[in-house]
Amino acid sequence: MQTLTKLWYLEQFDIFKVLSKAEMNQVAETSTHKPYKKDDPIMFPFNSQKTIYLLKEGCVKVGNYTENGEENLKYVLNSGNVFGEMALADGNSNDFVVAAESCTVCSLHIDVIQQIMSNNKAFNRAMYKLIGLRLRKVEFQMAQIIYKDSTTRIIEFLQTLGKEFGKHKDNKLVVKKFLTNTEIGKLTFTSRQTVSSVLNRLKRNGNIDYNDRVIHILDLEKV
Repeated sequence: MQTLTKLWYLEQFDIFKVLSKAEMNQVAETSTHKPYKKDDPIMFPFNSQKTIYLLKEGCVKVGNYTENGEENLKYVLNSGNVFGEMALADGNSNDFVVAAESCTVCSLHIDVIQQIMSNNKAFNRAMYKLIGLRLRKVEFQMAQIIYKDSTTRIIEFLQTLGKEFGKHKDNKLVVKKFLTNTEIGKLTFTSRQTVSSVLNRLKRNGNIDYNDRVIHILDLEKV
């Protein structure tokens, strides 16, 4: 991919708007772009490649493994997001990232990012702000487990999914169904059976409609 094309893609990410032209060129020239198919692994635990990733198209699932080796899903990201940033904090994150659907990812070596961070205070602040936001996102999820019941967690997850991934069509919010009920259960700390039960009840009540391909969010505000 030519440098000019890479620059165009990088300019779509807000976090790079504080870079100078020379810094943008440095990032573009050292970046690589790769397509992934659904369920392809993108980043492995402990990010041994020391890479920062930019999600250009599609969406991904971010998770980690418990001490017992069980898979835990933390959150999903759509295009325009950055992941792998925890390598900047301690270089020892056990997160993994998998393509939730076909996607395109830009990879940046951490040495280049750290060099620019050391010379550009605004970029340094932006990167560590991103890390802080991700940590708060996980803290928010933990608070939900403590203070909210499973039904509320699932409904609020659907609301967030609609806001971040949905598209308005015919007075409906349409979300591509790229997650299984088991995965929604992991993201909301509930079981697959509970997710199925709540989705079916919401469908009967006219709050949502869904099939194997999409979820139509009709009215979740009055649940």
